[in-house]
Amino acid sequence: MNISFWLLVTLPLFPICLAAHSKAAEPQAKVLEYIDKIYEKNIKTAILFDGSMPIGNSPGTAAISMMQPRPLVLKFDEINTDNADYYKARIIHCDFEWSRSNLTDQQFLYEYNEFPIETYEFSVATKVHYTHFTFPLPRVRLPGNYLLVVYRDTDIDDIIISKRFMVYDQRVKIHGEPMSSGLAGRRTNQQITFTIDYKGVPVSNPYLDILVAVRQNQRWDNIITGLAPTMVRDDLRQMEFRHLNFDNSFMAGNEFRFFDLRSIHFGGRNVDRIDVGKTQIDAFLYLDKSRGTEPYTITKDLNGGYFIENTESGNDLVETDYINTFFFLDMKGKTNDDIYIAGKLTDWDFSESNRMKYVESTGLYMGNLLLKQGLYDFIYYLPEKKDNPYLLEGSHFETINEYEILVYFHDQLLNTDVLIGYVQLL
Repeated sequence: MNISFWLLVTLPLFPICLAAHSKAAEPQAKVLEYIDKIYEKNIKTAILFDGSMPIGNSPGTAAISMMQPRPLVLKFDEINTDNADYYKARIIHCDFEWSRSNLTDQQFLYEYNEFPIETYEFSVATKVHYTHFTFPLPRVRLPGNYLLVVYRDTDIDDIIISKRFMVYDQRVKIHGEPMSSGLAGRRTNQQITFTIDYKGVPVSNPYLDILVAVRQNQRWDNIITGLAPTMVRDDLRQMEFRHLNFDNSFMAGNEFRFFDLRSIHFGGRNVDRIDVGKTQIDAFLYLDKSRGTEPYTITKDLNGGYFIENTESGNDLVETDYINTFFFLDMKGKTNDDIYIAGKLTDWDFSESNRMKYVESTGLYMGNLLLKQGLYDFIYYLPEKKDNPYLLEGSHFETINEYEILVYFHDQLLNTDVLIGYVQLL
């Protein structure tokens, strides 16, 4: 099928997302969720990253050592505005389960828990006007799980962004590696085996005092928690996690699809066409098909992440435009399953905004997202298919993924969970 023809047929039937990103006339009641979430459609590209790394191009993992000389930094854009709203931030201490702990602000902060976000810049020569905000997070007193909450002015209920982050005090040694899973999942799964050396921690009962979480590609939706050790060697102060029952096993998935939006003057990799209008830019990706039955092919990817970057100017933060990006998927007809555009570009969220819609006139699935220029990874994901959400991508034990192991200690004195060990496995 000629892509230009069916684009002309389809686009009048498909809503352009740019118009949907203006502020709502009537404010909706907001409920704080202890997850990574953006609560308003005009807030975009919220990145929380290690401030010691090159400035905010990559939304890296929001985990930082207590000894880190530079703090975590939050960056985000408010689009369709030429004025800077007044935002503030606060921090909530959470337990292992990401529920609010019983600690007071004074127990985990050095300052009063209200932080103005005062650093901002206006976009320059972009079709979509926006204000770019930067906020270095304050230091915390204790290692553990935290939720950063951004809200408007003095109304703590007018929530704009919530972001999880972790601060760790490396008191244990973690030795781990991903490997192919057991016999049943040897072709599709990866198993994370690891050992924890806890000599430096006053653990009386490791089965109760030590809590472990394992993440794949910085995702929260499929995190593994509640792992019990398969062996505890009290003489060596070591715990082993070598499960054979899939408790520490992830579906490996496939290397991510990707596209290049760094230029608005020519289509990058996997971009079929870019239309530059007076008030917006539209990008049309090449038609995708299922990879579910294809053999594994090694491809260098960003493990589901993205980089904000453009090739036309020297300032990626405020001279980089927003592009209305269209996705097209040929499923040879309509399916009974909901299909989502997934990756860090959607915070691994599965909502109406990133669900693919079937268009009868073309027989294709379509989706669109408003994205800042850059390099993006993504997959088509079926979260309701619990047995195999990678049905359209395939799952191969050879896939290169990033894993994180987080080790917590339940401090009886504080009656909360502190993060005493962290490691990335690449």
